[in-house]
Amino acid sequence: MPIEIKEFLTDTELTSESIWNRQWVKWAQILLSLVILFLFLISLELIATSGKLLGSEFTEGIIHTTSLPIVSLFIGLLATALIHSSSTVTSTMVVLVAAGIIKLETAVYLMMGSNIGTSITGLMVAFGNLGSPKAFRRGFMAGSSHAVFNILSALIFFPLEYYWKILSRTSDYLAAHMVNAGVVGASWFSFHDKIIAPIAAWLPRLVQVQPLVILFCSLVLLFMSIYALTLIFKYLMLRGNGGKRLKNWLANPFRSLLTGIGTTAAIHSSSVTTSFCVMIAATDKVSPKKMFPYIMGANVGTTVTALMAAIGRSEVAIAVALAHFLFNLFGVLIFYPFPVFRNIPVVVARWTANKAHHNLAFAFAYLTLIFFAIPFLVIFLAEKL
Repeated sequence: MPIEIKEFLTDTELTSESIWNRQWVKWAQILLSLVILFLFLISLELIATSGKLLGSEFTEGIIHTTSLPIVSLFIGLLATALIHSSSTVTSTMVVLVAAGIIKLETAVYLMMGSNIGTSITGLMVAFGNLGSPKAFRRGFMAGSSHAVFNILSALIFFPLEYYWKILSRTSDYLAAHMVNAGVVGASWFSFHDKIIAPIAAWLPRLVQVQPLVILFCSLVLLFMSIYALTLIFKYLMLRGNGGKRLKNWLANPFRSLLTGIGTTAAIHSSSVTTSFCVMIAATDKVSPKKMFPYIMGANVGTTVTALMAAIGRSEVAIAVALAHFLFNLFGVLIFYPFPVFRNIPVVVARWTANKAHHNLAFAFAYLTLIFFAIPFLVIFLAEKL
C-alpha cells in the first residue's frame, strides 16, 4: 500500500476516533448533569423532610428569628455572603416556604438580602489584582457596581413590599394562575410525588440519624450539587473560544444584558458570571461601565435555580421563585432603559473604586461593613430588643 494512502487512512481513523471520543464526552457530560440535577432535587426534599422531623420548636425558632423584615433581609445577606451562593439560599427558601416553616413575605425579604450578599464574590475577586493598581481599580468598580445595584434595588422594593406587598401579592397571583392554567405541568408534580419525595423520605429512615444531621448533610449536598453544575456549565460555556466570543458580545448594552441572563441561567451561578465580569474589566478589554448591563442580566439569570427548585412543589413555593424573578426583573426595568438611572450605580461604583484605589483600608472596610459588620449588628440588636 502506498505511503500516502496509508497516512490518509491512519489520519482518517484517528479523526473518526477523536470524533467518537468527543461525542462520548458530550453524552457523559449530559448524563453527569442529569445525575447532579437529580441530587439537587433530592437535597431540596431532604431539607423539607428534616424541617418536618425537627418539629414545632425548630419552626417557631426560625419564625421568631425572621419575624422582623429588616432582620430577614440581613439574615439573607449574611448567609449568602458566608457561603457565596445565592442559589443555595434562595433554593432553601423555596423549600422552607413549601414546608410551611416560613411565610412568603418573609422569604421575599430574605431573598432581597441574598441578592446583596451574592455580590461579595465579585469584590473579593477584585482583590486578586492588588499587584496592579489600575487592574484593581477597574475590577473593584465592576464588582462594586453589582453590590450598589442590588442595594439600590433593595432600597426601592423593601418599602414597596413592606407597605403594599407588591412582590409577594404579584407573585402569589401569578403562581395561582400558572397552576390553574396548567403552565407548570402535572408531570412535574407526578415526578416529584412518585420519585423524589419517596426517596427523600426513605433515606432518613435508612441512616437513622438526628434531623439536624440530615439538615446539615442536605445543605452540603445542595451546595455541592449547585457547585458541580456550575463547574460543568462553566466548562461548556467558556472553553475554547467561548470566553472570547462572550467578551466580544459585551460591547453592546442590550446584547450584554441578554448574555448575562443566558450564561447565568445556564451556569446557575451569578457569582461565577459576575466574577468573570470583574476579571474581564481588570484586563482593560471592556470598560466596567459596559460590563454593568451584563451584571444586571446575571441577576435575572440566577433566578432560574429557584424556579427549578419550585417546580413540582406547592403553589406558594412557585410564588417564592416568581418573587425572586420579579424583584430582579423590576430592578432591571427601572435601571436599564434610562441611561440617567443606569449610570447611577456606575457613578457610585466608580467613586468607591477610586477611594479603594487610593486607600486600601477603605476597600477592606467597604467589604467588611456591608457584608458582615452591619448584618451582624442588626441581627444582634434585634435579638436583644
